[in-house]
Amino acid sequence: MRHQDQEASAVPTPRALTFGSVAEAYDRFRPTYPPRLAADVAALAPGRRFVEVGAGTGKATAVFAAHDLDLTCVEPDAEMAAVLSRRFTGDPRVRVVVSTFEQWRPDGLYDALTCAQAWHWTDPQTRWRHAAEALRPGGVIALFWNTESHRDPALGEVVDAVYARYGITDRPEFRTSPLDRDDDRHQRQDAADAAGLFSGFETRWYTWERRESVADLVGRFDTVSAHLILPGETRAALSRDLLLAITDHTGGEVTLAMDTVLALARRDG
Repeated sequence: MRHQDQEASAVPTPRALTFGSVAEAYDRFRPTYPPRLAADVAALAPGRRFVEVGAGTGKATAVFAAHDLDLTCVEPDAEMAAVLSRRFTGDPRVRVVVSTFEQWRPDGLYDALTCAQAWHWTDPQTRWRHAAEALRPGGVIALFWNTESHRDPALGEVVDAVYARYGITDRPEFRTSPLDRDDDRHQRQDAADAAGLFSGFETRWYTWERRESVADLVGRFDTVSAHLILPGETRAALSRDLLLAITDHTGGEVTLAMDTVLALARRDG
């Protein structure tokens, strides 16, 4: 891996910088992304030079690295970036830049900009312009995120009851049904925000399934910002109660139906 660059950094929202404290757990428990998604984006891009925004510990980076791309990974949290750097030690195709997206300055034009599960942490007032400045005409922007559903309403009630005992309403999303594929509100908003810079917006869906132990499920809950902002004792007690309640209901394993949603557009010429 190339030298890990340090750049001036704007101050992200406090919740955006909570993940570094659990960087190793984040890398262990967060799900990966479908290999076919990376193959599709690589095939659409006019070249092999990619930049990833909010790269985290490299969960998505690893999927794209399988396609022999030149990857610049921009990550604002130094602890998350350290895990990413270790993952790709010795790989000359991967460069890690510790910076917010807002303060990062591209060293030339890129063929694609990707962002996995992190676009909402960027500044909505500047992100589309900044993305356009980083991409060559015809370059691809690919924003994607995982959603999951367990399809067991009773399990959802079990989880809700635990959070209710702690008076917590801001909790990890735990759906009992898949996303509505006909709901294109976010795409319409993206297209409006990016008017004059990007066009050809489209959404693709990748459906898959994963099995997860209850311990890993709760471990993953502990890596989301809604948990990380809690006092340490509260978070530990909440995790213990979730583990007990979900294990009692499921016997120790959960099957999750996964939808990975990919939003695509091209840089106008």
